[in-house]
Amino acid sequence: MKKKSILIYGEYSGYGKSLADGFKQLGYKSEVFSFSGDGFKKINSGLTLSGETKLQKYLSIIKLIPTFLKFKNIIIINPEFVSRKNLGLLMLLVFKLTRKRIILMACGDDTPFIKYGLEGLIPNWPYSDIPLPQKDYFLKEKDIVTNNLVASFAFKIIPVMYDYRVSWEQTKFKYKLTETIPLACDGQLQPIKSVNKKIVIMHGINRAGFKGSEIIKSALNEIKKIYSDNVEIIYPEQLSLTEYLQVMKKVDISIDQTKSNSYGMNAIYSMFSGHVVLAPANDLFLNDINLKNSPIIKIKNTKESIINALTILIENRDKIDDIKKESQNYAKNIHSPMVVAKQIEKYLI
Repeated sequence: MKKKSILIYGEYSGYGKSLADGFKQLGYKSEVFSFSGDGFKKINSGLTLSGETKLQKYLSIIKLIPTFLKFKNIIIINPEFVSRKNLGLLMLLVFKLTRKRIILMACGDDTPFIKYGLEGLIPNWPYSDIPLPQKDYFLKEKDIVTNNLVASFAFKIIPVMYDYRVSWEQTKFKYKLTETIPLACDGQLQPIKSVNKKIVIMHGINRAGFKGSEIIKSALNEIKKIYSDNVEIIYPEQLSLTEYLQVMKKVDISIDQTKSNSYGMNAIYSMFSGHVVLAPANDLFLNDINLKNSPIIKIKNTKESIINALTILIENRDKIDDIKKESQNYAKNIHSPMVVAKQIEKYLI
């Protein structure tokens, strides 16, 4: 019997690498094609492109085609990874003609997320109070064509959180949507660090406007004034994943973001590292994945909600270690690579 196999096409913040790990644990031959390792994060993920010029990169992709064709299943992390600039339309055609099972993840900015966010159909949409990164962001004709092509070729479309599911539900591809399957994260459970004299609070700055960093920093400035002897505040910025995980070892509380309805990979790595995490994680998110509650401390996109949440934690510092343990258990049960891969497996061949 031939070994089961899956190629993860694209990388976001360690998610692709984590999925590949999960499938390996289930006995699959599994690799990630990450193009460049997700930018400054320098994520060490399987297959990458070589060459500096566009032509060299195109040749590098073409040379990888025989390797890609060894896999029966292809998970495309986001339509962006099969755009024209990455010879994506050629790759899609190759995958289709060779009868690969294509799964598209609804994960990250894409045409439906931007289009229906602009139309006001996504609650707590992160771009509601900031400009889009560029004009016609994901709404150019080529973006729409790519999006529709990969969605039409896909066997299923799997949303990783409520925010992306609700946007794809507005499309003609709604019938391909599965249940929401949470992000996979290969974070390692770290020993719980007991709270010292100063509680260390962290907010990792990455896509500042999207994540509400200005509001978070404003709230933390207030907390620093009130509790100057009790807190230390750190802002790691644009670190590689390895450097970021190293910084995390000294942290007690992480603030992920104030926008959206859920949370991202940073929050999950934080939970594995034994932090108390502040993020939206509201009822829309909980109901979508059939949970009644979570250890994540809920915040809104307001300075006051962050100050209130942190004040309660600082004034009840003896409870912080227990919340850290709950956070680790939650991350292990919901986001462990094998747990997530098992949920996706039923859609593979």
